[in-house]
Amino acid sequence: MLVELLQGWLGVLTFLSDKVRAFCAEGLAVLLLAAVTYGLAQLVKGCLRWVAGAAWLDKRFPRFLKAVRATRWLAAAGYAVSAAAVVHLYGFFMPLEGALLQGVMARVVGIYGTLGFMALLVTSLDILDQLYGRNPNVPLRGVFQAGKISIYLLAALVIISIIISKKPMYVITGLSAAAAVFMLIFKDPILGFAAGIQLASNKLLKIGDWITMESHGADGTVVDITLTTVRVQNFDNTLVNVPAYDLVSKPFQNWSGMVQSGARRIKRAINIDVETIRFLDEKLLKRLEKIELISGYLQEKVAEVHAFNAAHGSRENPLNGRHLTNIGTFRAYATAYLNSLATIDHRQTCMVRQLAPTTAGLPLEIYCFTATTEWLKYENIQSDVFDHLYSVMPEFDLFPFQQPAGRNVTQAARKLLPAAKAAKKAEPPHAQPDGLFSTQA
Repeated sequence: MLVELLQGWLGVLTFLSDKVRAFCAEGLAVLLLAAVTYGLAQLVKGCLRWVAGAAWLDKRFPRFLKAVRATRWLAAAGYAVSAAAVVHLYGFFMPLEGALLQGVMARVVGIYGTLGFMALLVTSLDILDQLYGRNPNVPLRGVFQAGKISIYLLAALVIISIIISKKPMYVITGLSAAAAVFMLIFKDPILGFAAGIQLASNKLLKIGDWITMESHGADGTVVDITLTTVRVQNFDNTLVNVPAYDLVSKPFQNWSGMVQSGARRIKRAINIDVETIRFLDEKLLKRLEKIELISGYLQEKVAEVHAFNAAHGSRENPLNGRHLTNIGTFRAYATAYLNSLATIDHRQTCMVRQLAPTTAGLPLEIYCFTATTEWLKYENIQSDVFDHLYSVMPEFDLFPFQQPAGRNVTQAARKLLPAAKAAKKAEPPHAQPDGLFSTQA
């Protein structure tokens, strides 16, 4: 036994008492045990990394090895092997009875072994999650997460039983008796802890993310995450505390994906007055052909329409043939204008489309992405786009729809009232009606 051997070596230190020499020998044995454990864990981890990095193995099992590298399984396997070795070698390094550190070291070894095998099982589930958890046909990620929680709870139960030197069933009995009281007193912390595990495991939220949660008036940056609350600093510098459980049970928007993509969406519509929509006549067509952005488009479309109409006979009536419209040409111009801007991300979807008409006119939606996510630059780019489109609409004989305001009604009344008075004065006097119902002056 190593401790006895060390005590024999320390016997030359006659100025030390037997108890001190025994304590020093056990301390040295503990240090050697820790060194052997660490060295064995690193050796196993290095060997497994060497095997996982083999080219022939990578060619044969590429998906599995990619999942292994994406998790901490190799390190967990090293710790699990070293834990198993420590459990078997503990009797060689430390005496099972009579040692001063025997009680403490037995608990430490038991806890280390439990944590090592817990880490191995959890990382194994992480590998399965990487391989099968995101399958759209059979989503098993929730099952793997429930399995990980069960492993954590079981490991915690075993560790508690090791610390208090009682059987796990004794711990379960004591916890079940106090569970109702704990649930009542620590309801919010328990819900917050469960929500925190879900937020962390699903990577739903982290400090620095921009989130929006209308139900709590949150629209800003996450500055702190605690056991029960998530603190958000709004853009107006107000602070909002959102319960962690609400972030799991209620919908919220996390804009971190948008920030990481480097592009931000513009999705806004212009309402067109439907009474201004018409076919292109020769005068309007000649005027629009001078616009460089759509000159090629118009030439191609005019040739296509003429060829179609010529192939199907006379098409003088607009209802009998194909003709260009001012709103279709404006859509083509808006698309060409967006494609010409360097501030628009052309890797993303960029289109101009019609939405369902409403009482406010025909919505023409601009759908594109800016090449920046910075708020000030984004708003400036969006404003510039719509400033330009509103300004060029009259060139296409199109006008936006706008509800009449008090000033419009007043101006119309001022124009119509004099004309109505003049017309009334010009009317001849009405003849008195004859007959039974005539009135006498």
